[in-house]
Amino acid sequence: MSDLSRSISLTPQLLIQPSRSRRFGSHVFVGGVLPVDVAGKLIGADDIEAQTHAVFRNLKAALEQAGLQMADLVRLNTYYVFDGEEDQATVYWEKMTRVRLQYFPDPGPAATAVRVRGMGCSGALIQLEVEALAVPLAQRQRIMPKKSWDWSIPVPLSQGWKSGSQVWVGGQVSADMSGKAVALDDLYAQTHNVLEHIRHVLQDAGACLCDLAQLKICYLHEGDDNAAQARLEEILSVVRETCGAPLPPVTAFGVNLLYQGLLLEIDATALVGESSQPVLGEGGGRGWAGCAPVRRNAASIHVAGQSVQHEALEHACSEVLARIVEHLRKVGSGPQALAHLHVLVAGREADLQPERATTLFAEALRGLCGDELPPFTVVRVNGLPGGASLQVDAVAVDLDTPARLASNARSI
Repeated sequence: MSDLSRSISLTPQLLIQPSRSRRFGSHVFVGGVLPVDVAGKLIGADDIEAQTHAVFRNLKAALEQAGLQMADLVRLNTYYVFDGEEDQATVYWEKMTRVRLQYFPDPGPAATAVRVRGMGCSGALIQLEVEALAVPLAQRQRIMPKKSWDWSIPVPLSQGWKSGSQVWVGGQVSADMSGKAVALDDLYAQTHNVLEHIRHVLQDAGACLCDLAQLKICYLHEGDDNAAQARLEEILSVVRETCGAPLPPVTAFGVNLLYQGLLLEIDATALVGESSQPVLGEGGGRGWAGCAPVRRNAASIHVAGQSVQHEALEHACSEVLARIVEHLRKVGSGPQALAHLHVLVAGREADLQPERATTLFAEALRGLCGDELPPFTVVRVNGLPGGASLQVDAVAVDLDTPARLASNARSI
């Protein structure tokens, strides 16, 4: 991968890149992996198979540039677009996944695949973000609980991974061992089923729900903001009831889901052991009752999804980033420690001009971080809590003491 594809420039032809990467010690984050070439030109227009090949080639190149391989993946998040008939959604996912199978290592990462409205790049049908570890396989634990669900076709993916004190939990849904959705249209039962799947992954890793450091909740949004908001509030009520308070940082966004009748999907991160003594930030910014806005566990920091409702995206980007930095400061860190940001946008402005949303966010982020931006992934979703136009969460890694920023971070 050329230097131009690894250091961002805000000129239009270079803003949309194959990927962005950052490494902290043995931990590598790759975000915004798109089906584009080094000049930002889309590969495989309207062809999900060609685009899937393209994003995995770009991901492989980014990992190799960091000295890693696909076998080093511990987390893989796939965002994809499907606008066809609902009864063909699973067929489309399987078509995409048969291409992904050509690149998945065995054993594969903990994975989440979410159907979204679009990306920050016109015509892109798929986008990836990953975490990888430069750690021998013998020092990692693959987690495949006996009491779990399975995919509709055979895949080498994992329900979870553990390395050191950190546990990655792939996206959990209300499905059975044959990959069939269960408790259709029953939100309370589906939420319990999902949390039970998460609990079993954590249990096999020597952890429990109290060790959760981050939750990402995808909930069904069919165009009615009020109905979607009520659905999210009920999900959060069950999560609080099951996990106790305070909840870890939460990100939530409205999407379509793979199986008809499914109402939610949740993935998670947990931290266990001596390094898991949490520091919880307080106040500042909108959130949900009982959810921590920021949590620090030793070097790892998670900031909950920060939402704003400005109609003008340029103002929303600046406000949300200021809030993220405020939360980082509360736990003794700052923007230099940012490892990855999820940028979730909703509304007509982003749909009409997706590249503009990406540009505006990058400009605001450059004001904090300079030209070497941390990885970020821009996704257009069906809706956000409270009718927000923008929601951003963040993961940071601060390798030094809280009194100093993570100067050991290096951009790839």
